[in-house]
Amino acid sequence: MKKLWSKRWFKVLSILIALLIIFILSLNSIFRGVGKWLNATDAPEQTAMCFVLGGNSYERGLAASDLYKKFPQQKFTTTGGNYPYQILCLDTTMLECELTHHFMISQGVPEAQIDTLSSAHSTMDESNEILAWCMTNNAKYITVISSAFHMRRVRMVFEDKFEEAGIKINFHGAAPIEYNELNWWQNEEGLIMTNNELVKILYYAIKY
Repeated sequence: MKKLWSKRWFKVLSILIALLIIFILSLNSIFRGVGKWLNATDAPEQTAMCFVLGGNSYERGLAASDLYKKFPQQKFTTTGGNYPYQILCLDTTMLECELTHHFMISQGVPEAQIDTLSSAHSTMDESNEILAWCMTNNAKYITVISSAFHMRRVRMVFEDKFEEAGIKINFHGAAPIEYNELNWWQNEEGLIMTNNELVKILYYAIKY
């Protein structure tokens, strides 16, 4: 064994195997850390307006409804000008903002406390649309709701331009419905979501 250990290739191979074992044993912690990094959310607070971004109307609508239960005076604006095509199966058409608006009412949020913005088709569009609304309405502190694993990218898109305009944002992540954010890698939907977000973060970093 001593003779074998004296060989350089054996030492290198042994070190690589040891590092591989350490890496495999650390995978759960690494993956969990990725999830925590993506879910860059704040503790909830009442603000001048809560914007519920377009996308997963059920997930984000639930988060907004829960926020209403904590802060009954909170006002909301749903955004998103895209069509969720699955709803065509019900022989109706509804924009993302309208679908979220409809669901929040069904969850007990008063219709009088929900408005809509319908011109945005991406997170970048939504940030510009919301910034224009804030400037027009002199809003200095708002909440932005999106899916939990979207929050890192949402911060990338929103933070600098709103900070320059003197507007503070509370970023509120909607808990995932289809997977557990603490072990997302054990679920197909969690894997798809995380992969998509990491790719989108890279795309946004290059494009914007």
